Formats: sequence, structure tokens, C-alpha cells
Amino acid sequence: MLIVPSLFALSPEDLVIVYNKNMKGSEGVTKYYASKRRVPSSNIVEVDAPQSESLKRHDFETKMIPPIRYALKQIKEKGRTPSILLMYGIPLRVEDKNNPQLYESYKRRTKDKVREYKRLVLLLGSQLESMTNRGTIITPSYKHQNSEAIETDEIIFCVNKTIKAATEFLATVSPDVGGDLNTYSKVASLLFRMVGMAPLVNNTKERVSSESGEAAPEPLQNDVVQFSEILNWQLVDMSFRGFTPEKALEWSTIIRVVNGVVGELIFWDAQQKKALGELTSSSVDSELTLVFAENYQLSSWLPNPFLTKYDNLPGVEWMREKTIMVGRLDAPTPDMVKRMIDDAIKTEETGLFGTFYIDARGLPGSGDTGSQGNFDGQLRNLYTVVKEKGCLPVVLDDSSELFPEGSCPNAALYVGWHSEGKYVDSFGWETGAVGFHVADTGANTLRLQQSEVWCKRMVEEGVTATIGAVEEPHLSSFPLPEIFFPLLMSGEFSLLEAYFKSVPYLSWRQVLLGDPLYRPFKNNPCLELSGL
Repeated sequence: MLIVPSLFALSPEDLVIVYNKNMKGSEGVTKYYASKRRVPSSNIVEVDAPQSESLKRHDFETKMIPPIRYALKQIKEKGRTPSILLMYGIPLRVEDKNNPQLYESYKRRTKDKVREYKRLVLLLGSQLESMTNRGTIITPSYKHQNSEAIETDEIIFCVNKTIKAATEFLATVSPDVGGDLNTYSKVASLLFRMVGMAPLVNNTKERVSSESGEAAPEPLQNDVVQFSEILNWQLVDMSFRGFTPEKALEWSTIIRVVNGVVGELIFWDAQQKKALGELTSSSVDSELTLVFAENYQLSSWLPNPFLTKYDNLPGVEWMREKTIMVGRLDAPTPDMVKRMIDDAIKTEETGLFGTFYIDARGLPGSGDTGSQGNFDGQLRNLYTVVKEKGCLPVVLDDSSELFPEGSCPNAALYVGWHSEGKYVDSFGWETGAVGFHVADTGANTLRLQQSEVWCKRMVEEGVTATIGAVEEPHLSSFPLPEIFFPLLMSGEFSLLEAYFKSVPYLSWRQVLLGDPLYRPFKNNPCLELSGL
């Protein structure tokens, strides 16, 4: 695990509270929370939203975003870092937005581009091999008459071998060692076309760092490095905001400069394999994290720049400044929301005590991130950390069955899986309890009276904060338990901060229910982060 300092000191003045003017009780609980937490009244935003739990994309973009964005800008102008709190009555979901004609046209373009760049990369690869191998071409793929029949991965593999050999050859013909300038220039030029300026920049940086005692690099070297860094920042933006058909050509030209035609082939091949236009529905909460983004990818999910694994990524702070943390205080009734607020404030004063229950499934703890085995392994890792370093008693169920009904008294914290669509009444929740259950539709409704989904039922049974998905997500989209809970237990992080340091994706389907300022271990830290 990678544990880091707090994002920033989240305070009431940072919160933009959003309520639905069309939902009875929404304004009332908003004012109740603002009074309890001393949020300035100027931070309260009224929006025109339906009373249903779903919202059309057009209404989201035209009726919700403008007033929220304006309020966020007002706080930013004060030098603060704003966050959003959605209150009871704000819809849960943004519905799908599809443009079949646009995406069909884009499919044809990506297919044409892959065909074009396969031919170009193979041609340049064969020329490079001929130049550096005394006119001989030995790679079979370069001799193939039908480039479309060769898989992109095979082309990249062959070309990388050629590039490596050419780089080694270049060192032998460098003018610095008495080599032929004409040969050196031709090979270097071809390499630049194939792999872009990234190798040049890396070489420049190495030369600068090795020249100890020099005051500064040559102006040209400095310009190359600075230009590359600007382009790489744009690539960071692309990584966290995704690709859209409208911006694909613009991004591909940047990729060519940085990573050459080889990089551009990889780009277009990835675009061809993407299911753009599908899975565009999301939670309102997660979509609002990108309220300042322009023309970003709607299909599927996007990486969360607040995630701990990106802490040392160049340019990530820039992305974090343009991303907004969003939480929600919502429940089946306004009175339940008030109870969640009161319980959070009370628990901060008295401390959260009780047992931590972890429900794994006994699966082998292996596999890629997002696999069932990997997630199960995280739960067992979390159990070990809490048992060895935490102050709460912890119980692990590592069988394929869930905790039996009534078997978990004094539950303070909980994480487990996997009961689809039906809450299992195993817990006696302590005041201030926090927990979540991994289920495909744990938060697809908070209002349907007969629904037994986990988030709704956990709130009804007394939890103060929980997490769930408004539609079928993916296992990898849930907060990473071995990061979320230690951050929360440290007392150093608010609920909202712990969530955003551990949830992998944005513009997706998760929601956090609870007071964003809630710090259950504020006055009784229960786990020391150092050494984790």
C-alpha cells in the first residue's frame, strides 16, 4: 500500500451544497446540514432537476452543470479548493447518450488509420533494418505482401527489435567516435520519424545531468526538453480525460511528435478496439467530478487522478486541480439524512468504537487488479493490517458464505461481498458506522420502498456512510479496501478524501453516501499510517 499526506484540509467553506428545488425536503435538509457544519449560505446552489432517480444527459448538461460550475468558480477565486455535496433529492443517474452515426463514422476512420499506419511502420522498419544491416532485410514481417494480415502486436514487436538494433548501430557511426556523418544523419532521422522526440529528450536530460559544474544546458537542449514537457502534459490530460472522435486527430498529432509513427499506430489500434459510444450512463456524482472538463470521453470510465498510485506521476497535480471531489448525503427520507448528519457529528466527538467485520470469499489471492482473486486478497491483506496495527477488534470470514444473519454485533466498520440485490441483516450497527458491500446494484435506488439493495437498507438500518453503484459497474471500480479503510482509521482524512484516494474511476457509476467532512477517528486515531 502507498499511503500519502492529506489532499488538502477539507473544510465547510470548500463545500458547494446542491439541492433539488423540485424535491420536497431537499432544501430543508440542505439548510439543516449547512447550519450544523457552518457552511456559508452563499455556497448553497439550487438546481432544476426531476424528482426521479434518473436524469437525461441534456438536462444534466444544461440545467445542473452551469449553476454548479459558477459556484465552484466563485470558491476557486477565493483561493480555495472546492468540493461538491449533493443532497437528498438529486437524481442518482445520468442516462446514456448515444450518437450512432458519429461512432460508426469513427469506427471506419480508425480502421483506415490502422491500415495506413501498419503499412507505414512496416515500410520505415524495413528501411531502417536495411540501413543498419548492410542493405539486408531479415525480418519476415517486412517482406509480407499483406500488412493488414499482420497483427499490430507482432508489428510492434518486430519494429522494437529493429529500433533497438538501430540505436546500437547509431552509437558506432556517431561523429563523436569518428563515424560517417551522412549515415548517422539518415539513421537518426528515420529513428526520429519512428519513435518521436522522447528518446532525444531522455538523452538530452542525461547529458545535462551528467555535465556537473555546468551552469545550464544549451539553449536548444533547454527548448527541446521544455517543448517535450508541454506535449507530455497534454498527453497526461488525454490519459485522464480520454479520447473523443472529435479530438482524435488532434491527439494523434501530439502522439506522433512524442512517440513517432509507432506510437500513432498503437494509438489508432487502441481506438479501433474501444467500444466508444457504449456504457455512457454514470452516477451524477461521478460525472460532476469533471464539471470543468471540456469534451471528454463519455463511454466507459476514466482514471481518477486522486488515486494514490498516481501521486508521483508528472502533471498529476495539474489534473487534480481540474477535478472536483463529489459526495452525497442521501437516504430514503429527509429524516434519515438528518440522522446521518447528527450521527457523524456526534461520533467525531465521542469516537467510533466496535468491531471491524471483513467478509472475503476464500478465493486464491492472485490475478490482475480488478479480478475476483485480487479483490479477495485485498480483503485478507486489510485484515492483517488492522489486526496487527489497528485498535479495533477485527473479524474475517474467509468462506464462500456471507456472515449469517445476526452474527455481527457492534459493527463499526464493514467491507464484504457478494450478495446481489438483497441486503443480509447480519449487523448490529454502531452509531457512526461506515461500511460497504460489493454488489452490482447496491445503490440503484434509495427510494423504492420494497427495494432490498445494500446501500438503501444499510442506511435504513443505521449506518452513517456507505458506498455503492447506481448501475452494474465492474469489480475494479470499487474503492480499494486496503487503502480506503486505513486512511479513514488514521483520523487524518475525511470520508470524502479517503474515498477519492481509493476509488479507481471517474465518470462512472459509484456514489459515496455520507457527510463528506466526517472523520470518525478524528479524536481517537485507530491506525498509524507510517510504515504501511
